[in-house]
Amino acid sequence: MGAFLALCFAAPYVLEYGPTDIVASPLQPPDGRHWLGTNELGQDLLIRVLMGGRNSVAVGLLGAGLATLIGTVLGMISGYFGGRIDQVLSRVVDVVIAVPVFPLLIILSAYYSLSLYALGLIMGVVGWCSCARIVRAQSLSLSEWPFVQGVRAMGASHFYILCRYILPFVIPLSMVKFIFALQGYLLMGVGLGFIGLGDAQTIDWGWILNHAFTSGGLSMGCWWWFLAPVGAIVVTSLSIAMIGYSLEQRQDPLSGGRFRWTLV
Repeated sequence: MGAFLALCFAAPYVLEYGPTDIVASPLQPPDGRHWLGTNELGQDLLIRVLMGGRNSVAVGLLGAGLATLIGTVLGMISGYFGGRIDQVLSRVVDVVIAVPVFPLLIILSAYYSLSLYALGLIMGVVGWCSCARIVRAQSLSLSEWPFVQGVRAMGASHFYILCRYILPFVIPLSMVKFIFALQGYLLMGVGLGFIGLGDAQTIDWGWILNHAFTSGGLSMGCWWWFLAPVGAIVVTSLSIAMIGYSLEQRQDPLSGGRFRWTLV
């Protein structure tokens, strides 16, 4: 998967033509020159899938990164300080977590012309609650540990304790949440493009599938037009999921094992 994603981001610099260039006959099946065939305009599907992958993955990274950052910071603060701060942040989480992300994106996309990256920002702003909850639980436990209490009694600042003694133990949990959020937000972006509510100015995998259906590719039997983006979506999503499950099974933040990161 890493090689495929690297090729997606390097595609504009290594391929000789762009995703909108007409390079062959329309609806040409895959051959030695055009490995994934062409669409109804004669545009090469390989470069379009690669460019679409770059945009789809970028949206997932943006949404997952923002959600993980917000969730980690607020979860650490809530669990470490407790008291009134914890109560207020917990009520905020209860409210925000009740907002369904995908239906909200559908409504906003239907009424506003949102860019692909604006959708990623909305995903991150709304989808941080699950990460905040699991980080809060971990921080709440860690804040009562003797070594944390000892450092606090010695006069260390809250910021130092959070960064030096709490953060290294919650990073593995945040990594797992980031991986699964990346998969979910990538599929959300693809889903919006497929139903015609994505960014029409930006090529992504969902938009390619939507274009294939609306142009009659299914009725004309152009299987390669669908196989290319669907294969890319399935392979990427399964690869991300397997990475997430592997990290989830291996990490044990309380054991001081391989996933405990120490900040100096």
